[in-house]
Amino acid sequence: MRSIFIISLLMCSLYAFAQNDIMQGPFKLDNESSIYIKSENNFYFPLTLYFEVKGRVYKIESYEVNGAKPHVETVFFTKINNVKNVIVLISWQQRHFAERINGTFYQVYGYDYLHGKLIKNFIIKNGQNLNGLDGEIDGEELHFKYENAGEIRECIKSAY
Repeated sequence: MRSIFIISLLMCSLYAFAQNDIMQGPFKLDNESSIYIKSENNFYFPLTLYFEVKGRVYKIESYEVNGAKPHVETVFFTKINNVKNVIVLISWQQRHFAERINGTFYQVYGYDYLHGKLIKNFIIKNGQNLNGLDGEIDGEELHFKYENAGEIRECIKSAY
C-alpha cells in the first residue's frame, strides 16, 4: 500500500514538472478540448499556442521575438458571428534608442473554434485597430486602446 502511495506521488510530481513550462492555461473550450500557451526552447519563437483535443496536441501558432520576447497579456473567449473565438493579446517591450522608440507593442490574435477545430482568424489579426504601440516614437506619444480583455471585447463587438 505504501509503495502505491509513493508511486502516485512520484507520478503527480512528474506531471507537474512536465507542465511547468505552460505560461497560460490550460483553458477548456468544451468537454473534449482545451488550449494552453507554452514556453518553448526556441530563441526566435519562445511562446506557442497549443490546442489539445481528445488527447491529441496540435501546435496552432508560435509568437516571435520582436525587439523583445513576447509576453501574454490576456487570453479569453468571445463569440464573433456566433462562432466561439479564442482571443490572445501578446505584447513586446520596445526600446530602440536610434529610432527613438520607447514603449510596448501590442498584437491581438484570434482563433475560430468551429467543428472541433481551432483555426487562425485573420480578420482579427489583421484588424486595423488591434495592434499598435503604447509609448513614444520620435517624440510623438501613441496610445494603444485595447490593452485588456474588456477593451478588446468591446472593440470586437462594435466592429464585427
